[in-house]
Amino acid sequence: MAKSLSVGIIGAGPGGLALGVFLKKAGFKDFTIFDREDGVGGTWRTNTYPGLACDVKSHLYSFSFDLNADWTRLWAGQPEILRYFEECTRRHRLDAHLRLNTDIVSASWDGDTKTWQLTTATGEQHTFDVVVSAVGVFNQPLTPEFVEEEPFSGTVMHTAQWDHSVSLAGARVAVLGTGSTASQVLPEIAKEAAHVYSVQRSPTWILPKPDRPYTDRERWLFKYVPLAKRIYRTRLWLRSEKNISVIEHGSDKTQEFKAIALKQLEALIPDADLRERLTPDHPLGCKRLVFATDYLQTLAGANVEVVSSPARALRSRTLVTEDGTELDVDVVVCATGYAVADYLGQIEVRGEGGVSLHDTWRDGAYAYMGMAVPGFPNFFMLYGPNTNVGSNSVIFVLEAQARYIVQALKRMRRRGESYVAVRRSATADYIAKIDRWMVGTVWTTRCSNYFRAANGRVVTQWPRSARVFWAMTRRFRPGDYSFEPSAIPDVRPIVVSSHSAALS
Repeated sequence: MAKSLSVGIIGAGPGGLALGVFLKKAGFKDFTIFDREDGVGGTWRTNTYPGLACDVKSHLYSFSFDLNADWTRLWAGQPEILRYFEECTRRHRLDAHLRLNTDIVSASWDGDTKTWQLTTATGEQHTFDVVVSAVGVFNQPLTPEFVEEEPFSGTVMHTAQWDHSVSLAGARVAVLGTGSTASQVLPEIAKEAAHVYSVQRSPTWILPKPDRPYTDRERWLFKYVPLAKRIYRTRLWLRSEKNISVIEHGSDKTQEFKAIALKQLEALIPDADLRERLTPDHPLGCKRLVFATDYLQTLAGANVEVVSSPARALRSRTLVTEDGTELDVDVVVCATGYAVADYLGQIEVRGEGGVSLHDTWRDGAYAYMGMAVPGFPNFFMLYGPNTNVGSNSVIFVLEAQARYIVQALKRMRRRGESYVAVRRSATADYIAKIDRWMVGTVWTTRCSNYFRAANGRVVTQWPRSARVFWAMTRRFRPGDYSFEPSAIPDVRPIVVSSHSAALS
């Protein structure tokens, strides 16, 4: 007998929206998408800093079921991407399923009723048969812990919490960080500020980003020849798949990209001393690759100064670096990223026996297919551990996971089941496979990056191609799951490797 299932989705970013669309298509009506913001879009709504754009080409950073003919550039900016997700929400009539301005702070499993209870920051409680976390990884900003030697009279802000009321015109601004965010925001700041300090803990590899607007002819083809945009998107996807070898330490593709980066550095930074300070000493690819249009040119500009020492302290009107340099500043911009490896760090999740997911993951997050954890029945994740593709679009992965989850729920509905939990053995086998695949990747070299948990385990990255992930998640495999609770659930954490051997 078919069973009606209620589904609670935490997060209205791309993953939550894709799942909502697939649930509707599969005939599920009782689902709610929660988000703490006042609209959809996830990180594309919360982040509004100047220069924000995607580092995946526009037509690839869009749903396969809702191709967009109106992209204006090869790499779209934040306003355009946010508008796309808002329009997707309207086109697929998800508005009635949204509950915005609602911050979910905890999720608890009730073994007696086989339901999840979600609790909001205001104490409201909502009960569902199934819960899916779609909160993503870019939601916990990391701000440096400065020693405030004197009360700082200027402004300190993280790029994820951009204060548009702060004027940068004629200001002295310190930008902390060298990653993708810094490469986007610093050139925009330099257009207004009197002086900009690029405060670097370590430089990073910069690859060219030859952005341009689409021509009128290209946009006409995308709009009036539907097959054109699908073929174009497929070509982008296949080209991205060819770059998968960049994750292999010392591969030909890695050497090719490194040569491109060095050639660009030499061409754009004429000063030999500055060029040396901007040349990384870590392997290309061990940190997130940065594609930039005008970052290096800006660093060589007259009003920009590269400071090769990380920030340490704040005084009344200055920023002090580790080497004792004191910089006169009005504004400190922290382009210092997120606690990416701390999955679901902002939500307390308790499964069978009241076991905390945070405790289960004390040696690093793990999940079967990045979606399910033993001891946490009827609970799935989108963009969970080890699902960050190294050379393709995360939208593709999110769609693959959303389809997989809907397959699981369709089986439960069809068979009248009220319980599904991934088997411990299936998860252990999967983790062992990830560990084997991780050997030889550039992420396990001696390199500090946000891909790792505290013990050195690489918990964010997918060590194969997007095509392999699609093949592994194409069909829901009931044999890897239990559909009846055990009398005595085994809630012990699975022992995972630290990948630390590669660091020595």
